[in-house]
Amino acid sequence: MNFISVKIFLIFIIMIISGAIALAQNEQTKKVEILHANSLEYDESTGVKAKRLLGDVVFRHEEAYMFCDSAWFFDNSNTIQAYNNVRIKQGDTILLVGKYLEYDGNNKIAKMRDSVVLKHNKSFLVTDSLDYDRNQDMAYYFEGGKIFDGDNRLTSRRGYYYTKLKDYYAVDTVVLRNPQYDIFSDTLKYNTESAISYFYGPTQIISDSNYIYCENGNYNTETDEAAFSENAWLRSGSNYLKGDSLYYDRKIRYGEAFKNVSVLDTVENLNAYGNYGYYFENPRNAMLTDSTFVIYVTDGDSIFLHSDTVYISVDTSDFKLIRAFYKVQVYKSDLQARCDSLVFYSKDSVAHMFFNPIVWSEKNQITADHIEVHFVNKNPERFYLNGNAFSVERYDSLHFNQMKGRKITGYLKEKKIEKIDLFNDCQTVYFIVDEDTDEIVAMNKVVSNNMTIFFKDDKIENIWFYDKPDGETIPIEQIKYEKTLLKGFNWLDDYRPKSKTDVFFWEDIKIVNDLEQ
Repeated sequence: MNFISVKIFLIFIIMIISGAIALAQNEQTKKVEILHANSLEYDESTGVKAKRLLGDVVFRHEEAYMFCDSAWFFDNSNTIQAYNNVRIKQGDTILLVGKYLEYDGNNKIAKMRDSVVLKHNKSFLVTDSLDYDRNQDMAYYFEGGKIFDGDNRLTSRRGYYYTKLKDYYAVDTVVLRNPQYDIFSDTLKYNTESAISYFYGPTQIISDSNYIYCENGNYNTETDEAAFSENAWLRSGSNYLKGDSLYYDRKIRYGEAFKNVSVLDTVENLNAYGNYGYYFENPRNAMLTDSTFVIYVTDGDSIFLHSDTVYISVDTSDFKLIRAFYKVQVYKSDLQARCDSLVFYSKDSVAHMFFNPIVWSEKNQITADHIEVHFVNKNPERFYLNGNAFSVERYDSLHFNQMKGRKITGYLKEKKIEKIDLFNDCQTVYFIVDEDTDEIVAMNKVVSNNMTIFFKDDKIENIWFYDKPDGETIPIEQIKYEKTLLKGFNWLDDYRPKSKTDVFFWEDIKIVNDLEQ
């Protein structure tokens, strides 16, 4: 049901209730009583069967008292026309004030006009024309009205107020103003006892700190807690929080979202999705889980990441800290990765990967206990492989260039490797290719404590060995396949995300028995 249907439905229900209550009245109508007037005039010869009352006029009808400066009272119809300083007082809580009144004692409807004020407990309704139905304890205004309740001021073109329920139904161009925010809606219910507003239709909540939109929901103006649904979203600066439903606490500036949740940063081009998430405005941090998917647009390309849970926080200098935990997979057109946890801090542009991390780039694969990648202008500049470092380049389906050490440091220029340093117990296997035939003619196998490898056009150009290297060159016809693989070698291309949708499919790695060198 859209907001127009909701509005029509509410008005229709009000009309049905009004008619039902009127028809259900079985008690005998009571006559309006004259309690006081400074003077009373009645001249039957005029043909007007009415009493003219002047000065301090007081009427009573059941539990309601009516006051005015002057009035006409029609006995036959049990009606009143009252003028100047008109007041209706009902009980200790309801006071209706205006300059002109028409009151029908048979149906108990008062029509107050000109500078009308309805006071009920601590709330005030100000309008120019108001009809008050005492059968239903309902007031109706139709030429614009303003409601004042504590710090809240509610305005609309039309509206209803049920005094027993303490509910205002404001319709058409509705605005609720509070010192901290403004609410704009088409149809709104406001309860003066609970101070809760209920929205039916497109609604905007605007403050200095954020902007909220929804098409259904409620807002507690005392506790500053709110719940929103139907196209609900919150904007804070360049950040957006969206979801099928939202919870928001203004006091702590905290938002929580459920189902089809997204956290968007329009400045950083960072979009994060999930089925549950929260967002703190100050300090700025967000969490997403359940089918988490992060998209980061950089240099015309996009990085896609999936994990069980993602945390995004922003410090006072607008630097971002992104933490992804459990079954992390990353896809970019020229780079793919997987690990169990990942941390990236934009201040130093460093990404850390922990617990069996793997990074693939074209024909290359790197693994280690911990992988650290440094970026400059969003491009990788160098990487560190710490503990059980292993770098593999696939030449063809059977031959792999390999580098192994306790630690490996790589340096890149324009996304291509320029130099690699290997430290402690280093081993390399690389194949020598005939430039004319582009065929493998031999294999070099070298062991050294430390070494440096230089690259040109993605090919090994030079190698420096330190501390008495030991190596051999083996002609291709003498090479046995098992001797081409270093201990610990594993080509893990089957676990590599091949597309952005692959990041959602995690398969535990099964290691085949290592081949001895």
